[in-house]
Amino acid sequence: MLQLHLEDLAEMVVAHGARRVGVQLPFGLRRRAREIAKTFGDRDIEVVFSGTPSYGACDVADAQMARADVDLLVHFGHSAMLPDSSIPVLYWEVVDDVDIIKTIRQHRDELRSRGRSVGLVTTVQHVHQLPSVRDYLVSEGFDARIGDASIRVSHPGQVLGCSFETATSLDVDFYLYVGTGYFHPVGISLATDRPVMYCDPYTEQCIDVTPVRDRIVRKRYAVIEKARAATHFAVVVSTRRGQYRIDEALNIKKLLREHGKTCHIIVAEAVDAALVQDFGFDAYVVAACPRIAIDDAPSFEKPVLTVTEVPLLFDDRPYQFDEIHKL
Repeated sequence: MLQLHLEDLAEMVVAHGARRVGVQLPFGLRRRAREIAKTFGDRDIEVVFSGTPSYGACDVADAQMARADVDLLVHFGHSAMLPDSSIPVLYWEVVDDVDIIKTIRQHRDELRSRGRSVGLVTTVQHVHQLPSVRDYLVSEGFDARIGDASIRVSHPGQVLGCSFETATSLDVDFYLYVGTGYFHPVGISLATDRPVMYCDPYTEQCIDVTPVRDRIVRKRYAVIEKARAATHFAVVVSTRRGQYRIDEALNIKKLLREHGKTCHIIVAEAVDAALVQDFGFDAYVVAACPRIAIDDAPSFEKPVLTVTEVPLLFDDRPYQFDEIHKL
């Protein structure tokens, strides 16, 4: 179960001296808004909620909340990323106390069949449990490793949908992802081209995501092939600070023009199906969150590529997953 530790948070906000607090919640926590508001209200602290979607620590509503004249923004569910902000921001990590070892124990023989050295990866909700997972696996004879934190993540072993440096920094036989959903383990598999075992402590399943990864890569090559016939391209740059990739956009524009394509740059906060439909270019490149082109592909009427897929239009090289390694 997700633990918000609201009493501890409220004490920190009181110590900050804030009287009006902005609160930004990811979709999975929005139903706990009243609980959060009551905890602050009991201390005579006014709460203003952000209704803007929160996709991660790259997407902090500090400018929006500055206009609401709050003293402090509490950004729930993600670890700190952005080095500065227009108002004080408190990143409040939410942890999950579900028993992970139980599921791993049930599947240890299957894990052994993948190799001896294993890289441990997860999201911020479970990252506090990785040391105990490592200790258990070492006791079972594994060479279990946890990658160092990077510029975009605060904790060893933590991954984001756009950054898998804690995984790619390790030379291991396979990776063990603990958590829920295919979003992150498939990204790790794409970024590392190594087997990834996805262990879900809620379903108590442990699954090799390679077939899912391979299916996605086949679909991506189909999109790339469709984009080859395009003449008029647009590169979309996100205004979200943690996703702003203007240098990559300019390089793509240059590359496309060198190959006889026309290319223009669009700056937008969100990249969605409506934007692709309204502008009417033949194909698009997302110089923003790398997962948009992949995860939202069914909603796009035109080919939408990632930054690293553009060179594949003109050169036969191995598929490379797009990541963001800077702020």
